Amino acid sequence: MNKIAILLVAGLAALSTANYNNGTKANAANSTNNAANNSQIQETMVLGKLYFVNLKEGEQPIMTALSLFGNRCGSESFNHKPYAAEGIRSVFELDEWIEFYPKANAESGIKVMVFKHQEDQGIYLKNSLNDKTPGYIQELDLSKDPEGDETSLWGSFYLHPEEVEPGYYDFVFIYKNKVFATMLTHFFKPNEIYEKSDSELEKLMSQSL
Repeated sequence: MNKIAILLVAGLAALSTANYNNGTKANAANSTNNAANNSQIQETMVLGKLYFVNLKEGEQPIMTALSLFGNRCGSESFNHKPYAAEGIRSVFELDEWIEFYPKANAESGIKVMVFKHQEDQGIYLKNSLNDKTPGYIQELDLSKDPEGDETSLWGSFYLHPEEVEPGYYDFVFIYKNKVFATMLTHFFKPNEIYEKSDSELEKLMSQSL
């Protein structure tokens, strides 16, 4: 084989190796990006934070912020926190009515499902969720009052202390049968945190799993 042929073969081999490495890196990067997009809820979870999932690049979630109101614990200012994607009120007592005030780009069709906290949050992304899904507690359809304003109540519920135990629960938000966010919450026994001050309640909310 002459020198020109040897150099040509060597060049093609180097180019092939470079393309393979670049392709492998690109595929790995895409896999990483997809994993980050679909598994944001796998990180250490903070109470009261909306973990948005299943979003395409640049896409906005159907619900961008949330405010929750409870009827037992904390002062009016603690209960009437502004709309936010994190720092949302997330500690409650069982048997406490929880009111939902979302900021959303739809007036109906959003559902919140409550599950006993799952360490593997990916379970919410793998299959259609229903009352047979492990950890299922209950669900609530959220809809805006047609005659209400932007701050109108969309729905409310409570967890009955005779049916569920105190502990950590996942709020899973769904639109058109597709999960778009989850939020970690903590429920206490009735009257367990009723007399705590706002600062004490905020401290409870600073916990993470």
